[in-house]
Amino acid sequence: MYEDLSVEEMADVAMENYDPDFGSLTRSMDRPILISGSNFGTGSSREQAAQCLKHLGITSVLAASYSATYTRNALNNGLPIFESPELADFLRDKFGRGTETAIDNPTINTGYVAELDLAAWQVQVYDEAGTEIGVFPLVPMGAAAQELIACDGLEPWIKKQLSAEEAHA
Repeated sequence: MYEDLSVEEMADVAMENYDPDFGSLTRSMDRPILISGSNFGTGSSREQAAQCLKHLGITSVLAASYSATYTRNALNNGLPIFESPELADFLRDKFGRGTETAIDNPTINTGYVAELDLAAWQVQVYDEAGTEIGVFPLVPMGAAAQELIACDGLEPWIKKQLSAEEAHA
């Protein structure tokens, strides 16, 4: 990642070491949400790990938990990430444990639709017919993290702060 890659090139390599078909599967979806298990992002210490997903069109990531470094990079880059251990457990029980049970098909398109209700800190999940499958809690996020996501990352947040300071000067 030391070389300069275009946004398209970054999107093309998102998760390719995990699943070479991840990009094409994700591009076939409308407003994709990535859901994963525990400690998502471990070993992804560079900010490009979050940027690649964002450039691919991932609208948010839900996981049971995240590595601290990935959390910081995702928030700094305006990638909405949320914790929902109960949702991760539900999907693991329903679809298996990824590469442990389906090495030939590590990414699964569930066909589900998820609606995030951040006022209530929950995610509602519906099947393809629109029938509610369940409502799962989200771990509430602090105000600073919410503000970074709302501003689309750290750099826009800093610009907003500087603009506000200039307006008051």
